[in-house]
Amino acid sequence: MSNDTRRSARSVRGLVRTVVSGILRLLADLLAISLWVLFLTLLFLETAWPRWAFYVLLVVGVGGYVTVTAA
Repeated sequence: MSNDTRRSARSVRGLVRTVVSGILRLLADLLAISLWVLFLTLLFLETAWPRWAFYVLLVVGVGGYVTVTAA
C-alpha cells in the first residue's frame, strides 16, 4: 500500500471520528437541555410560580450549561 493510500485512509477515519464525536456531543447537549426544560416545566406546573421566573431560570440554566461545557 502506498503512502498516499495510507494517508487517505487515515484522513477518512479522522473525518468519521470527528463527525461521530460531533453527533454524540449534539445528542448529549440535546438531552441535557431537554431534561432541564422538563424539570422546570414540572416544577412550575406543580408550584404555580410566575411565568417570568420560569423563563429567567430557563435562560440562566441554558446559559450556565453553555458556559460550563464550552470548549
